[in-house]
Amino acid sequence: MNPTLRKLLPVLGPGWVVMLADLDAPSVITAIQSGIEFKAHLIIFLIVLIIPLFLVQDTSSRIGAVTGRTLGQVISRYFGHSWTVVAVTGSAVIDFAAYVGEFAGIAIAASLVGIPVIVTIVFVIIIHTVVVTTGRYKKIEIFLVALGLLLFIFVALDFFVFPRNIQVSDFSPFVSTNSFYFLIAANIGAVVMPWMLFYHQAADVDSGLNVSGIKRESWGTFQGAVASEVLMVAIVIFSWKLSQDGFINGNSVINVAEALRHEMGPVGPILFAIALGVSGLLAMFVISMSMSYSVSDVFKMEGTFNKRVHQQKRFYGIYLLEIIPAAILTLIFTNLINLALDVMVLSSIALALPLLVVIRIGSNEKIMGKYRIGKPRTIFLYIFMILAVGLGVFSILQVI
Repeated sequence: MNPTLRKLLPVLGPGWVVMLADLDAPSVITAIQSGIEFKAHLIIFLIVLIIPLFLVQDTSSRIGAVTGRTLGQVISRYFGHSWTVVAVTGSAVIDFAAYVGEFAGIAIAASLVGIPVIVTIVFVIIIHTVVVTTGRYKKIEIFLVALGLLLFIFVALDFFVFPRNIQVSDFSPFVSTNSFYFLIAANIGAVVMPWMLFYHQAADVDSGLNVSGIKRESWGTFQGAVASEVLMVAIVIFSWKLSQDGFINGNSVINVAEALRHEMGPVGPILFAIALGVSGLLAMFVISMSMSYSVSDVFKMEGTFNKRVHQQKRFYGIYLLEIIPAAILTLIFTNLINLALDVMVLSSIALALPLLVVIRIGSNEKIMGKYRIGKPRTIFLYIFMILAVGLGVFSILQVI
C-alpha cells in the first residue's frame, strides 16, 4: 500500500464519515439555493462554519472516547432517561423528514439518467440492507469512506462551470433580506444535525475508540469538517455561475442538470446525478445507523454493528424498517425535494437539546478529567447553540 495512503486511512474514521454525510441531499439543495439567490455572499459564512462544525463533533467524539458510552446512554446516566426519550424523539422527527429529502434527492438524481423512481427506491433499500447486514462496523465504515469520496465530483464541476465578472462586493457576508436569514439558518441546520451527534459518538464507541486515539480521531474530524464545507462552497460556485447565465429557476434540481448540460454537454447531468445520488445514499446510511443507536438507548437494549443480525434482531430491525415509510411517501408524492430547506431550518432547532448535553458533559471535569473542553470552547459552543436556535425560530416566524 502507498505509504501516504497508509498514514491517511486511520484518520478516515467516524469523524470523516459523519462530516461527508453532512453533505446530504437537502444540504446540496441548500447550497444550490444559496448560490442562485446570493452569489458568493454566503461563502465566507460557510467557511466560518468549519469552526463550530469541528468543535461540536470533536467534543461529541471526545465524550465517546472517555466514557465509552453512546450519547443516549450519557444523557440517561447524567440527566435522566426521560431526557434521552425527549432528545431522541426530537431527532427522530427530523430524521424522518431527512429520509424523505434523501429519497427525493436520490430519486431525482436517478431520473436525470433515465432510471425509474420505483427501480431506484428498490435498489436503495437493497444496498441499505446488504451493506450493513453482511459486515461488521469497520467494513461498513470502509464502504462509507469510499462512497463519500465520490462527493468530490462537486469540486470537479467547478473546473468546468465557474462564475465570471467576479466583484469583491459579491462576497459581502450580509444581505438585509428575510430570505438571506432563512438561508443562514438553513446552512446552520445543514452543518450540524442531531443525527450527526448521535452517530459520531456511538460509532466511535463501536469502532473501539479510547483516549489513546482522541488526537487521531480529532484530526480526522477536522479534515472532514474542512472537506464538508469545501464541498458546500463548490456547489455554491457552480450554482452562482448557472444563475449568472440565467439557466436556473428557483431551486429546481432538474433545471440545474439542464444548465450543466448546456455548459458541459451530456456528461454534466451525469456527474451531477452521481454526486447528488451519493450525497443522499451516504447520509441515509449514517442517519439509519444513528437512529438504530439512539432508539436502542431509549429502549435500553444493546446496540452495535459488531454483532450479527440473529444476535440483535431488534437492533437491526430498527435499522431495516425505519426507512420504509419515507420510501413509500417518496413513491406516492413526487415533489418532496422542496421539503429540504425547511428540514435544515428545523434541524437547527432540534439540535438544541443534544448539543446542550454535549457541551455540559464535555466541560465537566468530574466526567472528562483532563480531556474536558476548556472555557473558550464551552462559551463558543453555547453562543453557537443560541444563535442556531434563534435564527431557526426567526426564520420559521417569517414564513408563518
